[in-house]
Formats: sequence, C-alpha cells, structure tokens
Amino acid sequence: MLKQQFTLYLENRPGELAKITKKLALDKINLDGISVANSPDVALVQLVVSNAAATRRVLKSGGVAFTEQKVVLIPLENKPGALAEVVTLLGKAKININYVYATACEGKNGCNSYAVISTPSLKKVEDVWKKVS
Repeated sequence: MLKQQFTLYLENRPGELAKITKKLALDKINLDGISVANSPDVALVQLVVSNAAATRRVLKSGGVAFTEQKVVLIPLENKPGALAEVVTLLGKAKININYVYATACEGKNGCNSYAVISTPSLKKVEDVWKKVS
C-alpha cells in the first residue's frame, strides 16, 4: 500500500523528538512507522503516520522543516527471513531500493509488521506484491 512519509529535519539535541511526538499525539495522529538517523547537527526523522493532512498541519504550525514523499508498505510476517523474501522478490523484478526500514510487533492480536520501502518504482513494487499475495 502506498503511504505518505514525512522526513523531518530536527536539531540534534535532547527533547526535540519528544516535542514533535507529543504534538502529534495531542492531535491523535498515530505513528505507523518511524526511523531516526542523526549527524552531529541534524536528526533525520522519517515518519509514516495515520493522518497525513493533520501531520502536515502540525509540522507547519510548529515550524518544523520537512519534506514529503510516497513510500510503499509491504506486510511482513513475524518470522525469520520475512524481509529477505520481500527484497529477494524485488531484486528478481529488477527494482532498486533507495532505503528500507521496518515496523515491529509481536504478531499477536492482529498486529501487522511492515517493510517501509523507498524506491523509484513504487507502482512496480505494488504490482509485484499483488502477484504474490
């Protein structure tokens, strides 16, 4: 499934991520996926959220620098090799991956894990996945 991802550019100092996640929580925005990478000055935070429009409003009103891009979420079983299966299929289909990160769950009570994939071929990833699922 295609989802909107937000890449936030935060100062790399204590409490910055907490400020943003609290603001999102106050607006009842769920984090479907998150990845954080840092450098000495900037933390890059990638978020996949339950409500893109509300997230955009929260970030703009808070003066947070961000960009948006589409990513594809592929469901993963909670088992060894699940990600390997997905990326093997994409490799065989000659789909290059820019980056990937995953969500997690214990696999209980209908909880789903997902691989969040950035690629220049989002539609092709969806087409490949539809054939195997």
